[in-house]
Amino acid sequence: MRSEDLLDKPTLDVSGLPATVFDYKAPLWWGNTLLLFIETAMFGILIAIYFTVAMNMNPFPPPQVDRFPVLYDPVPDLTLPIIGLAILLVSLIPGIMLDIAARKRNGGAVKVLILLTLAFNVAALVVRYYEYDSLHFKWNDNAYGSITWMILGMHMLHLFVMLCEDGYLAIWTFTKELDDKHALDLSVMAVYWYWIVGMWLVLFPIVYIFPRIV
Repeated sequence: MRSEDLLDKPTLDVSGLPATVFDYKAPLWWGNTLLLFIETAMFGILIAIYFTVAMNMNPFPPPQVDRFPVLYDPVPDLTLPIIGLAILLVSLIPGIMLDIAARKRNGGAVKVLILLTLAFNVAALVVRYYEYDSLHFKWNDNAYGSITWMILGMHMLHLFVMLCEDGYLAIWTFTKELDDKHALDLSVMAVYWYWIVGMWLVLFPIVYIFPRIV
């Protein structure tokens, strides 16, 4: 086929299409969504391991004998975990507002809200750091300690990744104008945060409530 023939073929005029689109129309949205499917499957595997350990351990959780006095019923403490859960739930408010502000290209609101979401993210990480003591076990004490630390650790890893993304977009927002591309980034980041909170709503009762009812 000659180059002249290619030039004569009808072409599709896309000049009128927007450069940036949101939600399922954006390839970035699909990439983020598929990633979250993979990460959800990963947590599903960890949950399956957790219940496998529970079925093969009697009593569950096992007594904590490496301390005095011996802790015969070492169910996890709830104070810090409940505080951490509350922080995540309340963080949805500025998170949703940030998503809406980004879609409206409201740069002033984005600057305020992204700092709020960043503060909630830091608070959640700090609480999680001290939350491990609520389990009464170290990761290498036994299978129960290993799987509970892994569940908390993997969720904490996502909190840290979110902190990095949040920090980068905060720096960009304050040093440059809010363009369409980064408005999309903020919206996708909000979806990631919704998933982090939603995933913890599943994991929290498994780690902290289930041991109290078996």
